[in-house]
Amino acid sequence: MDFSKINVSADGKTLCEVYDVDNLVIPEGVTKIEKCAASQRSIVSVEIPDSVEEIGKEAFRICRDLQRVTIGAGVKKMGAEAFAGCGSLNSVTIKEGVKLIGESAFWKDAALEQIALPDSLTKISKAAFQSTSLTALRIPANVKSIGADAFNVRKKEGKTGPSVLTTVEFAPGCKLTTIEESAFKDASIETLVLPDKLQTLGDGAFAGCTSLKSVHIPAGLTSMGYKPFDGCTALTTITIDPANPAFVLQDGKLFTKDLKKQVI
Repeated sequence: MDFSKINVSADGKTLCEVYDVDNLVIPEGVTKIEKCAASQRSIVSVEIPDSVEEIGKEAFRICRDLQRVTIGAGVKKMGAEAFAGCGSLNSVTIKEGVKLIGESAFWKDAALEQIALPDSLTKISKAAFQSTSLTALRIPANVKSIGADAFNVRKKEGKTGPSVLTTVEFAPGCKLTTIEESAFKDASIETLVLPDKLQTLGDGAFAGCTSLKSVHIPAGLTSMGYKPFDGCTALTTITIDPANPAFVLQDGKLFTKDLKKQVI
């Protein structure tokens, strides 16, 4: 690594600024990457060591040449849009130990088609992967919340219609309790088995999933926002855990327990 290409604080703990460099290897011992430290720089790859605990807001935003990122196990805080607008980014490795993916972290990274989320992950923030090209997902067991628009990914054709996301799988024993509004909007999934511990489903969480044919409602799901399955025109099979206290099936449709409101 050419250290003339980076500006590190006197104590070696803060990466203050990065200049144009093909392969950025951040020195071990750095614990914080400053806000906008490498924003709009010409960088091809970034390796963030395990010593880094915080990635600042917009730290690598609009690095148009950036293709590969490795995020070290020590990251505890990830600022909004940390890697947003990196249109060439197609390889992201998040090491085991990372618990949070920040708001809009990979927003508009259109070349990103796949990612392996670590089992240590507990929170996926708002718009984390919005407008990427992810085709398949496995949500790890320790994830407790998925933010609004988190996986509202790129459409197959133009700005409307189904998205490229065809598979969503929740790991066995998933601790997920909250899926916020439009989190999986327009996904091209066909079946959906929501995790047992899920409690809240936000407005339009799966709206526009026109390929969705079946959904299972778990026992713990007691709160649904406005039209969580709006526009799911192929949805013909709804099943519900008998222990669910809030909803009931009536003539193949899902209602609140008192039958006053149709949910699906």
